[in-house]
Amino acid sequence: MNADSMSYSRKSARITGVLFILGTVPVMAAMSLWGQSVSSPDYLSLMATHSNEVLLLALSVMFMGLACAGIGISMYPILKPHGEALALGVVGFRVIEGTLQLASAVSLAVLLALSQEFVRAGSPADSFFQPAAAVVQSVRDWMSNGFSLLPWCTGAAIYYAVFYRTRLLPRWLSAWGLLGLLLMLIGAFSGMFGLIEAFSPPQMLLMLPIMLQEMALAVWLIVKGYSMPEGAK
Repeated sequence: MNADSMSYSRKSARITGVLFILGTVPVMAAMSLWGQSVSSPDYLSLMATHSNEVLLLALSVMFMGLACAGIGISMYPILKPHGEALALGVVGFRVIEGTLQLASAVSLAVLLALSQEFVRAGSPADSFFQPAAAVVQSVRDWMSNGFSLLPWCTGAAIYYAVFYRTRLLPRWLSAWGLLGLLLMLIGAFSGMFGLIEAFSPPQMLLMLPIMLQEMALAVWLIVKGYSMPEGAK
């Protein structure tokens, strides 16, 4: 590999690693700090009294969506030599995921607006606000637990499979990613179909392996980079 190719590979790896961190850490911190009012059974009242926190949470979800789309784009030149169709698939699926995350952020803003109007109306016990908010919340749960996770898992499964086959990354790291994706999908579908409560501790436990793996992957890319084969262009 020539010096220019090596330098480009290192730069691309660092960008991708930073995007992995930006796509995970801010939104997890936001959910921990400000997500209680959204997940509470009394969310229709609580969100209005914590409007700034809800807006910050929505912004963090938007930021995650942009970072997730950026991951696919930054990986494209690294994956392309190993299959252009696969590289394009990664870009497409992660851009779809990012777009759905942006839609999820918009749904938070819609819920906040409903919550504010509900409080201004005197928090009526039986009104159109409750069913309207329930519909928006249900759509948001499906986007978060299924519609956005499926393209993420599909795109991630493609690049982990390529990494495993080509040894661009250590195989243990790629295998960890594939196993983490499987466990996360089990948790997501269990939440979608009511087998466990959505975003409950059991689901978060099933998501933990892929979260840890992505942070390990991010650090590896920033510190070590890709293991580019000799003669790569």
